[in-house]
Amino acid sequence: MVEAIRLENGMTLVAEQAPWQQGVSLGLFVRGAVVDEPAGQEGIAHLLEHLVFRGTERYAGTDLSAAVEEDGGELNAYTTKEYTCLWGRTLPEALPRFLEILSELFARPLLRPRDLAREVQVIEEEYSLWTDSPEEFTCDLLEEEIFRGTPLARRVLGDPQALRALRAQDVRSFHAAAWRVERAVLAVAGPVSVQEIAEIATRSFRPSPLGRPSRRAAPAAPAPLLQPPQVGQVHLAVGGPALAFGDPALAAQDLLIQEFGGGPNSRLFQRLRERDALSYSVYSYETAYAQGGMWGVYADLPPDGLSDGIAAILEEAGALRAARLGERRLASMRRASRGALLLSLDAPFARVERQALQILLRGQAEAVEEELLRLQAVDAASLRLAAQRVLDPTIWRAVALLPDGRLLRGSVRELGEVGA
Repeated sequence: MVEAIRLENGMTLVAEQAPWQQGVSLGLFVRGAVVDEPAGQEGIAHLLEHLVFRGTERYAGTDLSAAVEEDGGELNAYTTKEYTCLWGRTLPEALPRFLEILSELFARPLLRPRDLAREVQVIEEEYSLWTDSPEEFTCDLLEEEIFRGTPLARRVLGDPQALRALRAQDVRSFHAAAWRVERAVLAVAGPVSVQEIAEIATRSFRPSPLGRPSRRAAPAAPAPLLQPPQVGQVHLAVGGPALAFGDPALAAQDLLIQEFGGGPNSRLFQRLRERDALSYSVYSYETAYAQGGMWGVYADLPPDGLSDGIAAILEEAGALRAARLGERRLASMRRASRGALLLSLDAPFARVERQALQILLRGQAEAVEEELLRLQAVDAASLRLAAQRVLDPTIWRAVALLPDGRLLRGSVRELGEVGA
């Protein structure tokens, strides 16, 4: 059973005792990320994630990894638009030292000026890898288009030029404002009692200093792009606004997106790949943030296939908007989504991670049973409402990367005219 506890130090613990496991899985989720970045400091959240591994008050950078690895464990991190996560695995007997190391990374990193330039260079390499991945590149630019004018339009990697201008004091100020225990949720699953985990976490993490409120990012345009990747085919991403994380109507939207392009039996796959042979990789997807949501379609197309691909997507969207799905088809869709949800929560850490993120981003957790009830309640009327809201091409945005080196952004109509 997953338990959520507010610790004396201000941190929230979400834990599940799993006695059949050999190791302990952990994730420390912090509400300090892209949406908290001050204007002109785009990418500072991701840079901070890198810098904390360069050393803390008690551990040199190499000592951190050695202390974890000698117990056979692992420790890593990632940054998203709304939170940063430090995660890892260790043995039960090594849990006290692992949490001590985690608290050092979280609260007492050195953030030295001499480490800044080195990590900026590493992130510039990440930026190059991003621009060398046409699929990821195109989908990320679609997200920028949909969220333009809000902090969610910013890239996790930030702007290389802005990063090079940052000082160590900028990173320290961001760390002090955003990485605070009351803004963090610790998720733990393993063969250790929840009470023991709570006691160790309370000792390891001290309360944050008073009087350092977090700042929120001002709306900003996405950073300028460096050279787009060279490609041999068209990479197309089309989509629009969708529901935010935690919205009760997400269940109907989830089923709609799955029906549209969620797998081999979806309408887009059957149309673009099986019938028209226009695309090898075509799928729809959705991303829900606390501050908003988006959905999209990605497709790779022949060099001259832009207009045909857009036309096919528009036709299938129109057909789904007009469709009157019978109860038999709806029951199949609900059953598939129910199975996917339950299978995704098969591992104990997946369950604690789910609740941790709900608490972090919504302030409260929801039982899986409640989510399943909403899923079972999706009927033809709620699906039609979702289709009218989501599958409206007049509010869609599109991004296309072409073999001739052009990068197109705009409305679906504008890109369709270019490809005609």
